[in-house]
Amino acid sequence: MKTVIVYQSHTGFTEQYAKWLADVLGCSCQPLKQISGAKLREYDRVIFGGWIMGNMIMGLDKLRTMAVPYAVFAVGSTPPYDEVIAKIKEQNKMEDTPLFYMEGGFRFERLSFPQKILLKALKKSTAKKENRSRQEDFLVQILGTSFDHSGKEQLAELIEYCADNES
Repeated sequence: MKTVIVYQSHTGFTEQYAKWLADVLGCSCQPLKQISGAKLREYDRVIFGGWIMGNMIMGLDKLRTMAVPYAVFAVGSTPPYDEVIAKIKEQNKMEDTPLFYMEGGFRFERLSFPQKILLKALKKSTAKKENRSRQEDFLVQILGTSFDHSGKEQLAELIEYCADNES
């Protein structure tokens, strides 16, 4: 099967996963902004990777206007909590498309000044909240810092899915 990995990345974690995956699968890898619907029709399998913002997979709606994704991987900064993944699946209407969550990280220094201000305000308001969820506790702990929790091993399930569905 002719496969392409298409991705939208903001601070580099999704791009890194896309390149790692393309290397393992022996296929091409393209940023979403550099590929057309006509080009995507040349492939049997389109695997899409996008970063998470507010439980939304950035770029997925645009990709869906050009192709039906074979599989989607979402890269977020929080650990792979079941409740986080469930919200992502629900908000992105992932009933019929396999979703794989990868923990990335956070590169605070790559954000714009307005983004940094918004995140600091979010951290402050979340810190004041009573009965925070695990995800909110994690955000209070990490917002405003940089860290990297990415790793090739997180691609294992997606690689296995691709191998099991080769035909």
